[in-house]
Amino acid sequence: MKRQWLAGINSRWISGYRGRILLLFVLCVFLYCLQRDYVEWLYPKFEYYGFDYHAPSDAYFVLAWILSLLPALWMPLDLRRPSQLSYWFVYLIVYLPSMFIPLYTGLTSVYKTTLFMFVLFLGFVIIGISYAFPVSTLRHRGWSERRFWKYFALVGAVAAIWVLVAFRGRLQLVGFSDIYDVRSDSLDTMEGTLLNYPVMWLYGAINPFIAGWGLFRGKLTFVLLGLIGQIVIYGTLGTKASLLSIILMICVYFLLRHTGKGFGLKFACGAAALFVVATIWQAWAGDDLGPVGSMFLFLVVFRTFGLTGLLSSQYLYFFQQNPYTYYSHISPIKWFIHYPFDYPLGTVVGYFYYYPLVDTTAHFWATDGIAALGIPGILVASVCCAFVFWLLDSAAQHHDPRLGALVTCYAAYNLANLSLFTTLLSGGLGLLIAFLYFMPKEDVTSDRVTKLSWPHSAAGGPDGLTMETD
Repeated sequence: MKRQWLAGINSRWISGYRGRILLLFVLCVFLYCLQRDYVEWLYPKFEYYGFDYHAPSDAYFVLAWILSLLPALWMPLDLRRPSQLSYWFVYLIVYLPSMFIPLYTGLTSVYKTTLFMFVLFLGFVIIGISYAFPVSTLRHRGWSERRFWKYFALVGAVAAIWVLVAFRGRLQLVGFSDIYDVRSDSLDTMEGTLLNYPVMWLYGAINPFIAGWGLFRGKLTFVLLGLIGQIVIYGTLGTKASLLSIILMICVYFLLRHTGKGFGLKFACGAAALFVVATIWQAWAGDDLGPVGSMFLFLVVFRTFGLTGLLSSQYLYFFQQNPYTYYSHISPIKWFIHYPFDYPLGTVVGYFYYYPLVDTTAHFWATDGIAALGIPGILVASVCCAFVFWLLDSAAQHHDPRLGALVTCYAAYNLANLSLFTTLLSGGLGLLIAFLYFMPKEDVTSDRVTKLSWPHSAAGGPDGLTMETD
């Protein structure tokens, strides 16, 4: 009885108008901590990187707050479609920092920055409107379980063998301080080859799909297989993201473990909690953060949230001085439209701002919007993003949306850091959409994700694992 009463209170607070009010409060905490950490830590410590602080007037500051909080009126509180996880990632990691940091850096005029803020808001509205459209009613092409896993194993094995043969004898599990040597070696190995595709498909789609499906179905063997695959990719490429994807997936698993209800509020609370910890840590420790504190603030404040806002500002300024790409930065389109630069987009922008070179590959609104067509390109990129979200939801309509969110969570995170077309083609999101389309329908009889448990008898299924519902 007590448990049912508590569940009733929880249900009331994470849905309806109470949930909206609580979400607004959580977002206010998030934005306050984001701005405080920017002024007190990010700008003073990384001014050399391009972070600056020009205090905006009260009118523009209030406008940024209003445009930031308005989406809280329609942001999905419950997870009903897999792409809503991606929508939340875009909102928290790209949209909110891009409302304030371009104002602070002052690279462009206040007029241009304000126009950018309004158009970004409209772009975010466009993506949200996609949820008003029903998913495709095309006949489901789900294969039998045996057929699906046979072809999945074939694709995964070919990609894994290709990578392992190419990098044979070069697997190095090193600390973060030494990863750049590993990256340099891997770039030499991949130069002039097609290795980029199997590598990115492995750590962007195949490994996350294995681990995500294993988490959802309680198959620990699959979880470990997917995680080991990400560690191997880290050893070959030195990509921190392949390791951080493990943490990301486990966090999303625990948010979705019981139910998809109230997911949006829980997700926002998790992001706000990270910033509250960062703010308290920085205020308490000052400049003496220690290695753990420094790494935590670097990953959260600088890398995950601060950098996206800075890149929005840098791309906005750069493409006021240089020609647009008109989407020629995308390989197939480059065959028909002249690409105006000698190097890839991230390298070109990096050369403009940094010496030595820093790769400034950015989120889809910067690369597929501003770089392609200027500020109006943000709307075009938003329409494309809305279509991709609809495509993902259509492919996954016969599965529990929590499963679709789990297997695509790393691709969703990539969307906040890469071009939409890169994420879709070489980044693995397109492959994940195909997997969800052809995968047989899951037989889910409970609102709760199956709980992982270690094997203790041979009666636990084909892999010797027991499965318990939480």
